[in-house]
Amino acid sequence: MRLIFCEADTLLNPLSTRTLAAFLIACGPTFAQTPAAAPPVIVATSTQAQDDFVLTVPGSGTARQSVVLFPAVPGEVAEVGFRPGQTVRAGQVLLRLEDRAQRLAADLASARVDAARALTLRHEGTRGTGAVPESVVDEARAALRLAEIELAQAREAVADRVVRAPFGGVVGLAAVERGDRISTETALTTLDDRRVLFIDFEIPEPYLGRVKIGQAVVAANPAYPGRAFKGRVAEIDSRIDPVSRNVRMRAAVPNTDDVLRPGMSFQVQLDLTGEARVSVPELALQWDRDGPFVWVVRDDRSARVPARPLRRAEGRVLVDGELKPGESVVVEGVQRLREGIAVRVIGNGGGAARTRP
Repeated sequence: MRLIFCEADTLLNPLSTRTLAAFLIACGPTFAQTPAAAPPVIVATSTQAQDDFVLTVPGSGTARQSVVLFPAVPGEVAEVGFRPGQTVRAGQVLLRLEDRAQRLAADLASARVDAARALTLRHEGTRGTGAVPESVVDEARAALRLAEIELAQAREAVADRVVRAPFGGVVGLAAVERGDRISTETALTTLDDRRVLFIDFEIPEPYLGRVKIGQAVVAANPAYPGRAFKGRVAEIDSRIDPVSRNVRMRAAVPNTDDVLRPGMSFQVQLDLTGEARVSVPELALQWDRDGPFVWVVRDDRSARVPARPLRRAEGRVLVDGELKPGESVVVEGVQRLREGIAVRVIGNGGGAARTRP
């Protein structure tokens, strides 16, 4: 503060009107109240940006068809007809159980069918002569039918002693050997059709509207660094998990060179296309009890504009609200701002992000 010292003799003498006026003019700056200056701010320009980005999520591989093979009946292993890693065709025999008793039963049933058929033909040959009653003929027909059913059951018992591949694929390690006694709960081996590998993954609910059936995906696996496996979204689940708020999806990736395996881990990338949004530097986004907002300089005055953040990327934030591209948003000096006060712009950070000190 500047102090004005007046001569002592002047103060002791009676002050005239002119002297008093001169004194007040000289001392006025000391006592007068100066209006508050406009707070200085640094601004940046809001821009328009497309809300496109690459979403990366973990995934797990499964075969197009995959089963664990079990025998239909218990018994002793007579033959293992495959090697681990072998490619087999549908219907190929993989394992046989001892079936001597079942084959004998089938032969016996076949002999009974032959005898019943011969008797039936003999009775039917006398029809119209009255030599054999019709009731006897009917009984012979029923006996033949019963014998044929027993033969079919015996042949089915023989077939149950053989394990065949339900579809073409690659078999895994054999869990049994010749001579083993097994039950219907004994796992024999695995069979996978991995010509096309499915990759199961999940994405957050907000991105569901951006993914469609047939959309391209790129998968990476740590066993093959630097290699990208291309595929497409094949299936989308009909429900969203109420706990995680994620939706399950399945991508199909061709496995023509047979390097991918069921159970592998993947990083799945999807290119998601979004709408045009307003982008502001991260420093411009502020929060209070009413929610997120930005300070905007309009006609040299501050304006509070609500802005809901959507996504952060490279020091900027995509926001949704009434903010428009090309407006001056405050990135520094926000502490002294109030709605509608005059501001003094001392710098423009442009569209680039600024780093907090």
